[in-house]
Amino acid sequence: MRRLVALAVAALVGAAGLVVATEPPEAQAHGAEVFPGSRQYFCWLDGLTETGTIDPQNPACADAVATSGVTHLYNWFGNLDSNGAGRTEGYIPDGQICDGGGNGPYDFSAYNEPRTDWPTTHLTAGATYEFQHNNWAAHPGRFDVYVTTQGYDPLSPLGWDDLELIDSVVDPPESGGPGELNYYYWDVTLPADRSGRHLVFTHWVRSDSTENFYSCSDVMFDGGNGEVTGIGDTDPDPDPDLACPDEAPGVPGTVMASDVHATSAHVMWGVAQDGCVTGYDVIDPASGEVLASTDGSPMVDLTGLDPETTYDVAVRARNDHSGEVSATSATTSFTTAAEDVDPPPTGDCEVDYSAPSWGADQRGYTASVTVTNTADAPVADWEVAFEYPGGQTVDVPGWSATVSQDGTSVTATHPAWSSTIGAGESVTFGFNGATAAAGEHPDPAAFTLNGTACSS
Repeated sequence: MRRLVALAVAALVGAAGLVVATEPPEAQAHGAEVFPGSRQYFCWLDGLTETGTIDPQNPACADAVATSGVTHLYNWFGNLDSNGAGRTEGYIPDGQICDGGGNGPYDFSAYNEPRTDWPTTHLTAGATYEFQHNNWAAHPGRFDVYVTTQGYDPLSPLGWDDLELIDSVVDPPESGGPGELNYYYWDVTLPADRSGRHLVFTHWVRSDSTENFYSCSDVMFDGGNGEVTGIGDTDPDPDPDLACPDEAPGVPGTVMASDVHATSAHVMWGVAQDGCVTGYDVIDPASGEVLASTDGSPMVDLTGLDPETTYDVAVRARNDHSGEVSATSATTSFTTAAEDVDPPPTGDCEVDYSAPSWGADQRGYTASVTVTNTADAPVADWEVAFEYPGGQTVDVPGWSATVSQDGTSVTATHPAWSSTIGAGESVTFGFNGATAAAGEHPDPAAFTLNGTACSS
């Protein structure tokens, strides 16, 4: 799997700081796609200043604020419909898909606007990425991922005929708890036949209520690997002869750290709102050492860090035409995790399997498999295998695991982001399939975890 830019941040300010105090309680809801970044999420990031105010620089984001004000961006995670109930075509009109038909407490209607200058994530067709959806408030439910079909016109209103459902996942894992800027995550393999500019539409369908959430993410299938353009840029391909060589760069906005591991961390910041900025440096404010640099993107992965170590980082903007750098931003701190220790390869296990059927002939089914490690030690590089005795077929590769089938044998191999099952912990993966005949759906036999038989 391609390792992508992890956009969801672990903390910016407390929950009250991201919600306009005069707004009703709905301001506390609930989440949006952060990889690939949704329009509302990227416009919030694009507009975030060092004082916490919102002043977008991207022209599409600026026009959205001109249309709807800034309240919706202080609540960028609130693009919802309390009565959505999983409904799509016939309920949400064509041209209003990105804001779910406009039935929520905030005005996200501007994000339906068909234009090509929204902030964009660059991807490779056919590749597998870890999708991430903010869990500002955590709810059980299903995420449906759609991608526009080849030939989609980004300057025409988005309609249901433009969209293809490519992935569904139920209750994926979370990077951390709600109330901050953590996220759900799962693997999505993108269609191999896409090229050029497209939209990804993510529909979060709660299973404990009728409330639904909506996100449109602009992507470019051009062989990219998660790079983002259009944040803070008025012209993504400026003419160097027309650049601003004499303007000093402005100071970057608030710096945030997320996706912190033993030897790496993702750092992002608000774009500099003033002056000529051609890039950014992440620095150690005590020594002035440059830890990483970008050519304009307001985010970067720091690697080669020491485990269990606290790091202070700040960011400065550069004008490479004049050689000037800005004053440094405020400092943020993060502490890396302990170094991972390779655990034993196998362990005792229990399995919970369900596969409700669907379709007119009830031959289709959606399987959910939860495997619990009942041993006293973690299980590394997990692989679950089982036999299908009734001639069932599996639609590969599944979700939250890479599922394959050879005759009656089915194997599910861990994803890159969840390779270990801790002692007493569980993992859940799933897949769609079909039975050999209507009503014939015997349960699998002989579940094993890394070769050790499981009870069910």
